[in-house]
Amino acid sequence: MKQEPVAMRYDFDGYGYLYIDSGSGSDWQTRIKDAEPLYTAPRELSDFEIMQISSCYPDRLYFARAILKKASEK
Repeated sequence: MKQEPVAMRYDFDGYGYLYIDSGSGSDWQTRIKDAEPLYTAPRELSDFEIMQISSCYPDRLYFARAILKKASEK
């Protein structure tokens, strides 16, 4: 499943970032060059990130992934 960005951050004007989203027209994803896409759904964590967060040993990664998957389904 490929995630689509919901908005893009493209510049800092001294007060905050400027954003563009679907309210700007159907071509909003191609209108600004070098924009950073922003997503609503979190990406999947790597094994290394899981071990950093949970102090999990490599042999318990399967269990940690099962917990994360179940939590994301709710």
